[in-house]
Amino acid sequence: MTRTLAFLARHAMTAMVAGVFLGLLVPALATALRPMLAPAVWLLLVLSLLRVNIDEGAAHLGRPWRLAVLLAFFLVAMPAAMFAITSVSALPPGIAGAMVLTAGSSVLISTPTIGLLMGLDGAMIVLIMLGSTLLVPLTMPTVGLFLLGLQMEMSSLELMGRLAALVGSGVIVAALGRKFLGPGRLQGLSGQLDGAAVIVLIIFALAIMDGMTARLIAEPAFVLFVAVISFAVYTGLLIVTVVILAIITPRWGRRLNLSVGLAAGCRNLGIILAVLPSDTDPDMLLYFAAGQFPIYIMPAVLRPVMLRLVAKKTI
Repeated sequence: MTRTLAFLARHAMTAMVAGVFLGLLVPALATALRPMLAPAVWLLLVLSLLRVNIDEGAAHLGRPWRLAVLLAFFLVAMPAAMFAITSVSALPPGIAGAMVLTAGSSVLISTPTIGLLMGLDGAMIVLIMLGSTLLVPLTMPTVGLFLLGLQMEMSSLELMGRLAALVGSGVIVAALGRKFLGPGRLQGLSGQLDGAAVIVLIIFALAIMDGMTARLIAEPAFVLFVAVISFAVYTGLLIVTVVILAIITPRWGRRLNLSVGLAAGCRNLGIILAVLPSDTDPDMLLYFAAGQFPIYIMPAVLRPVMLRLVAKKTI
């Protein structure tokens, strides 16, 4: 079992891509695993918290202003900028609205795991992910209502309660695990923990593809168009963030800037789906399903680049 987990850790990105396409090719499997979405998200959070560098996290918390500025950039500035861009485009309203909501969503819970596999600063990604996850119940309804005119299905208080329960329980379990295992044993189990995270990522990739195959068969050209747009948004958010940080905060260093950039591209589309009204534009829902492709495929493309940029060897 240890060898299997280590093998998965070494081939993490390939396995993630395979999971997405397996979900498309075997829709019955995707449907069967759909109930595993929420448990998979929780497990990824716990595994990420077990693997992050506590000293790096403490150092980042020692500069709270930096984290506050980044959260404001992620949750306020980015959706406002995306709205300005899409308002002068000829994109269908549902797609344009989905792009704005994506730019204003919290960081995907699996992002710290992906970042660690790329040799990036997992501690910073965790802090941005936790902060954005706790704040998005306040910012998302504002973005949806004032920029797009959407009425959210779930109240901010209810969404905040659900997210607090999810994140809080994960933090508690991870803290207990750290105390029980100890730093030395955790370091020794790093390969197995990464392999376990890959298994959970594959389960999530399979489950999130539920219903996507039918839409792809019915409208292949339009689904392909939406998928291309989702790739453009993912890479655009990442590149723009890295460039801005490189210009404004070069002293932060390449590794930290790349870590923040990855977090900017990987947004939690599931949280958006949880608060959208029942009469949401079908094109918007399609975008959130197609948005899983860059989330799972781009890490395989980016990993060798990131490892080279941060001077890390592959696992």
